[in-house]
Amino acid sequence: MPPNGSMDTSTKKAMTRNLRNSREHKLLVDKEKESEKNGIISGKNIFITGGAAGLGYAFCNHFLQFGANKICIIDVDEVAGGRIVVSTEKSHGAGKVIFIRADVSRYSEIVAAFEEAMSRMGGVDIVVNNAGIIDERRWEREIAVNMGGMISVAMLTIEYMGKHRDGRGGILINIAEHMDIKFTAQLPVYNATKQAIIGLSQSLAASCNTKRTGVRVITLCPGLTETALTIDSPNKLLSRVMKADFVKNLEQLTIQTPYVVAQGLMSILRTCESGSVWVIENGHSPFEVYLPNFRSLRRLYKNNFTITDDMKCGNKNQPITDAVCDSNLTDLTSCV
Repeated sequence: MPPNGSMDTSTKKAMTRNLRNSREHKLLVDKEKESEKNGIISGKNIFITGGAAGLGYAFCNHFLQFGANKICIIDVDEVAGGRIVVSTEKSHGAGKVIFIRADVSRYSEIVAAFEEAMSRMGGVDIVVNNAGIIDERRWEREIAVNMGGMISVAMLTIEYMGKHRDGRGGILINIAEHMDIKFTAQLPVYNATKQAIIGLSQSLAASCNTKRTGVRVITLCPGLTETALTIDSPNKLLSRVMKADFVKNLEQLTIQTPYVVAQGLMSILRTCESGSVWVIENGHSPFEVYLPNFRSLRRLYKNNFTITDDMKCGNKNQPITDAVCDSNLTDLTSCV
């Protein structure tokens, strides 16, 4: 630099060139990152149950933004489904979104929906198993949709996408829920159905199954999310007392938007492994949770005893249950 502090022309050109190169490099890196993220979804055919509203609709919008080839949404709401098809035709072109009216709790309807989706899209790569309801007053219906329906969709996904059935493999995303029981004790049946889905996912994601089918299974557990399901849930409880307690509990929780959950799912899909369980809550970034073996959770207290070798052998004619409950061996006065 000259003594007077001014910058000569060559120096200015060099700095401008370096700045331009730096910006171009940043744009290139961003483009590569975006390409990497889009690569999981770009050109893929996607099947979403419960896709006409709430989380399902948010997933649909995000998949379209990330370059999905075609999306088939399954729902019982024909009006909402038709509206989505019309709106996406204007923004993304005709044929990007297909709506099929089907009730996931009716096995014949969901089989027909899979058949039609496979035919119209030429195959399915990703299934979002999302349809669910809250209705503690009609808990039989709640179980039929949240468990029966989701199990049906999961099994049909393996059937139609599995490599062992000449499919091309893919990803199954089961939507469970992250629930703190102290805030949601008024939803016993709903809680049970969502816990069941985690067990279903863990079984289907076992390495022996994944190797055979080529279908990766992940579980997404959103926290409290602003959907029609959540807003109307206080009116679906068993009693007014439960409703009052539930509303009071909800006021203590942070609610997030479906957009945040869908955005988090896009990030999860870049790195997730089969069998992984993910939580998105309070509008924050997703995080993976570990499900420990039940033996590592064993509590130790004075009435919790270990069966010794002597107890196992004991009297050969004595049933093991009698040996365990024998107060002479355990020093307990009763066996509950």
